Amino acid sequence: MDIHDLPELVLVEILCRVPCGKFIFQCKCVCKRWLTLISAPYFIDRFLRLQSHRKTPTVRTLISRNAEELFNRVSLSEVFTPMLKRLESFDHLETEPVVVGAYNDLILCCDSLFDQHNYYICNPYTMQWVALPPTPTRCYDIVRVGFICDSPYYEEDDPDGRVIQLNAKFRCKVVRILPPDRQFVFDHDEYCFNFNVEIFSFETGKWSELVVSSPRGISYDYLDAMAFPYNGVLYWSGHDYGYFLVLGLDPFNDNSSTSTSSGSSNGGDIIDHKCRFVVFAMPVADHFVVECLGVCGGLLRMCDFDTDTKTLFVWDLKRQDHDYMVKGAGELCLSKHNVYSFDQDMYPDDARVVERLSFDPNNDDIFYLYVDADVIMCNIRTRKWSKIVEKRKLNNFYFFPFILPWWPTPVPSLPQHAHQLAHGEETSS
Repeated sequence: MDIHDLPELVLVEILCRVPCGKFIFQCKCVCKRWLTLISAPYFIDRFLRLQSHRKTPTVRTLISRNAEELFNRVSLSEVFTPMLKRLESFDHLETEPVVVGAYNDLILCCDSLFDQHNYYICNPYTMQWVALPPTPTRCYDIVRVGFICDSPYYEEDDPDGRVIQLNAKFRCKVVRILPPDRQFVFDHDEYCFNFNVEIFSFETGKWSELVVSSPRGISYDYLDAMAFPYNGVLYWSGHDYGYFLVLGLDPFNDNSSTSTSSGSSNGGDIIDHKCRFVVFAMPVADHFVVECLGVCGGLLRMCDFDTDTKTLFVWDLKRQDHDYMVKGAGELCLSKHNVYSFDQDMYPDDARVVERLSFDPNNDDIFYLYVDADVIMCNIRTRKWSKIVEKRKLNNFYFFPFILPWWPTPVPSLPQHAHQLAHGEETSS
């Protein structure tokens, strides 16, 4: 019997046992029947429930702004390179796009690092992408950018048990914090309480221009360019004289779904009182430069590495207070401060380059350093270290967690249109 002669339910049971969603999407190209079958909600639910019963592990890795994997765990170059090349060719870009954000297996790309005006959201495994409308403001600097989404899945009760469905209306937001205007500068010392913020919403297909207030004066130059999404909030790490800061913003708690602009940034601005920054602060020594790197035990984790003493300092943020996130008032301190001292022979004292890279997204105890072109793995539980990659040239030291879920996340569609590169497949929306 030919496989194409099999009854539909039997074919579903066979295809559901394909190891991962990546290969499932390749199976869509076999024929129109398979495409229709695999795209059906029943198949997706059946596939996801099988993965859940098997307790299939989620694959996590780290990618750089150049879409290079820190470790070749899932051979991302095989999918990233063709995706970015096709995007570059299709939109007639002068250079290959750079990665400025990631959420699960979706990446936020931009046509330039220093002149961020055109953004794209891509899923390299499904070869789907969508181009966002150009930003309202042209900024010739590295802006503070964040990218965050709702969960693309939801569960509901069914007589046969829990049913897992794709959330066709899951929301995505892209946030840009722009350099401050002089009119917002406090005492002209570059500390600001209000920031021009642009938020793109797929619900409207437009950028919303807001003025978002902060309960504490913050220097824009001391904020990290990379945002970390967690629990529906975008976080930027930063520092101040005697303090390190974590700036949080809930982009889903704004007025962008009903209003596309709150006023010009050059005068007569309307401050959005619904969408506000919340600041988490902790007094530390002046030399600390804390970075927001990951999650551990359900808490946001920050760290700093003292290159002179070879000591890693780790802080975990206290559980979020919902009132603080809504009101945006006050400050919260950090709940945990651990110090991990490593062997002084970890690297020579005259090392020319020592850079903090990231925590391992698969193991909370592992932290990576880059020392004179070598990647060093530090285990903060055992205090042991090892050199795992030698003479690896890194063009930058920003790494984004990239997570491969059981089923590829659909690229959201714009209300106006959506570009497709997926063999005639419609984008889920």
